[in-house]
Amino acid sequence: MPPISHVDLQLRRDVRLLGRLLGEVLIEQEGQSLFDLEERVRRLSIERRRGPKTGRRAAATQLAALLREMPLGQAEPVLRAFSTYFRLVNLAEQNHRIRRTRERAIRGGQEPQRGSLEAVMQSLRQAGIPASRVREMLMSMRVTLTLTAHPTQASRRTVLEKTYRLARLLEERDRCHLTPREKADSHGAMREEITALWQTDELRRERPTVGDEVKNALWYVEEVLGEQLALMPETLDWAFERAYGEPLGVLATPVRLHSWVGGDMDGNPLVTPEVLADTLRAHRARGLRALGRQVGQLGWVLTQSERHSFVSQELRASLEKDAADLPEVMARYGSRTEGEPWRRKLRFIEARLQAALVYVEGRRAGRTEPLAPAAYRSPMELLADLEIIERSLVEAKARQGGLRKVRRLIALVRVTGFHLAELEVRAPADDARSAAASLEGGPKPTEGGARLLAVLQRMHEAQAESGEGSCRTLILSMASTAEDVLAAFTCARKSGLWDESRGCATVDVVPLFEQLGALDEGPRVLRELLAHPEYRRHLQARGVQEVMVGYSDSGKEVGLLAASAALYRAQTALTQVAHEAGIRLRLFHGRGETVARGGGPAQEAILALPPGSVAGTYKATEQGEALDHKYARPELARRTLELMLGGVLLHSLDAQPRVAPVEEGPFRTAYDELAELGRRAYRALVWEDPNFVPFFMAATPIEEISALPIGSRPSKRAAGGLESLRAIPWVFAWTQNRAIVPGWYGVGSALEEYGSRPEGLELLKRMYRQWPFFHTVIDNVAMVLAKSDMAIAERYAALAPESTRPLWERIRAEYSRTRRWVKRVTGEARLLEGNQQLRQSIALRNPYVDPMSFLQVELLRRKRAGCDNCDRPLLLTLAGIAAGMRNTG
Repeated sequence: MPPISHVDLQLRRDVRLLGRLLGEVLIEQEGQSLFDLEERVRRLSIERRRGPKTGRRAAATQLAALLREMPLGQAEPVLRAFSTYFRLVNLAEQNHRIRRTRERAIRGGQEPQRGSLEAVMQSLRQAGIPASRVREMLMSMRVTLTLTAHPTQASRRTVLEKTYRLARLLEERDRCHLTPREKADSHGAMREEITALWQTDELRRERPTVGDEVKNALWYVEEVLGEQLALMPETLDWAFERAYGEPLGVLATPVRLHSWVGGDMDGNPLVTPEVLADTLRAHRARGLRALGRQVGQLGWVLTQSERHSFVSQELRASLEKDAADLPEVMARYGSRTEGEPWRRKLRFIEARLQAALVYVEGRRAGRTEPLAPAAYRSPMELLADLEIIERSLVEAKARQGGLRKVRRLIALVRVTGFHLAELEVRAPADDARSAAASLEGGPKPTEGGARLLAVLQRMHEAQAESGEGSCRTLILSMASTAEDVLAAFTCARKSGLWDESRGCATVDVVPLFEQLGALDEGPRVLRELLAHPEYRRHLQARGVQEVMVGYSDSGKEVGLLAASAALYRAQTALTQVAHEAGIRLRLFHGRGETVARGGGPAQEAILALPPGSVAGTYKATEQGEALDHKYARPELARRTLELMLGGVLLHSLDAQPRVAPVEEGPFRTAYDELAELGRRAYRALVWEDPNFVPFFMAATPIEEISALPIGSRPSKRAAGGLESLRAIPWVFAWTQNRAIVPGWYGVGSALEEYGSRPEGLELLKRMYRQWPFFHTVIDNVAMVLAKSDMAIAERYAALAPESTRPLWERIRAEYSRTRRWVKRVTGEARLLEGNQQLRQSIALRNPYVDPMSFLQVELLRRKRAGCDNCDRPLLLTLAGIAAGMRNTG
């Protein structure tokens, strides 16, 4: 989108305003001398980046010397100043994204925003896709977002709440014509929030519990996502009608929310059977409370009197039944709602929800009273009552008198049910095999196997209490054989998770293929499962086989190119196997936020998936740290949801650019060869060079990351070396030292060797122009290269033993090689030439991240020399650099 000049000026205005207010707070709270010191650090950092080239090296030397001599007592407030500044810049940039979107919509007469549902619908119409096909696809389409906790999530909920309030103040300044007094009040409120932010400890004193992480994840559903998903049918209808000139009609929201938080046992001993049971009830309690509030608010809307409105016989009959079932509610509210049938109906609905809530809270507290007869037992019962209201409003000619709000509530219930998000369970495949063997007369189960059996029992109890939809997915991490899945299937059946009438388990067993060997063997495993008679009957009754593909561990194992090639091959082959067997396949994408873990722009990632692999169904993880970037504000959440839905529509209806069939074979062959070349280069560095582990341990803050009190889950799956380290802290460590090696290493060597062959470079250029998959891979690598900083990484490398110096020189050479060859393939003179917005964002941030990196290097040196007081400042650098780089792995 071309820049809108005055909006860009407004962004600069916001940054200057927030920076000035922070400066005032610094002077007030810490004194003029500290402010002057912070300003000196800032100016030197800017000179190092943007000053005359002849003076940049001197500025870097002065900056390093200043920070090296800085006492710890001064280092902490300086670090906090830069970290707080980044929170404010992130906030201004989020507001700017929203402002640009609104500006485009207000001006009108232009092409719709790229990637929006309106743009997608127009693309579908231009591609010749008839309205009937789009409508049919939307009726069956399902997009599932699975929320996960993040073991390196660096932000406290308390701090995020303050930034949200600042965001609302910024938004108010944009949208309202404020009087001078209102402007002064707004300015004062911002200053208060920034002062409170400065006086609040941004570091946790202890690790969060699983319950804390559950509350954090559900906050996004309660405060933002729920409302946006309830509005989604209207958003789809608006976009469809603008493109096709006819209404879409009443449609259910095609998005569903799931969660791993409180159910993910992979490497987290704190997720016990008791924690799982309490998490399920916490979901239900919070969901019932949220719905109760919605129904209460609706009561202030549907105030129609029977004197002025027609009341259907169906509504009258339901009120008579409610009065008989809930005489105490009738006694309390009967006279107050006399002549107001819709309001009375909503009072009965509130009471039924409250009765269900009382039961759930009682079970959480250990009480055993039965569920009250009048309480709702399932969301379907609530939907039945709301649909009575919906039909009666239509008959009463009240389409403009509250019907829209009722339909939004119906949409919300269909999306969230009583649980807000459906809980999923994840466990290692080893645990399933041990548990199954014990059930069949073998040795006692391992500790993990015993825990899995106890968890399955809790799932059975939860389904009996709240319905199958509360928890019905079992993910098997590190799965590699059909026996893994069949073992879990056996455990589920013998734990009572079985529907005799349908002849199937009441859970979906989902193998997670994570490493190269498992991804390559995945299609064979699926074929074996489909040939198993009992399991095949189970699938036919369930209607779908879900398979999860992991982007993180495969990247850590074999590098970016080989992992992406294996994932593409696996998804293509799995889709073919399921198609041949006549079984519906749902691929679950275990993506992270970083490129090394499958991250990147959402819609482009979907469009780059193999042909036929989406088919109206898309499921992906949304990790903890990403929730704040994508879903912290309604407008950001709406944009994220539109990008995902738009990508699924385009891919499923085959309306996006596709590589020509004659080119696809040669392109895939070439990419597989690139992947093998990249794998060799990556493995030679990470897994075969004996100096790599000593270098990694010394040149990154990995040990300090492990000590952070920022997640309930340990950074390692088990005791051991590099192989046991989780992919998230692995990438986090490389992001902290600014090298971001997992996002590009091996790419340059592969491109150079292949591109130096006759016609090799021309083929690579053609692949980049014509193949969305390859285009996305190269663009993502370019983004990581632009964010990396080898000059700063060099300072971290100096912390490593001298014997590792040749290894560092290899990394530097590969970085230069990768930059050079990515530009040759894209045809750009500099990285991100076509993405001005991202390039400017990186340029804005770098001078402010740099001082924290310089200080982190100095603090690591002091700590390793025996300094006892470095821990807290070090943790501040970790959080600050994470905020500046916009991810934590």
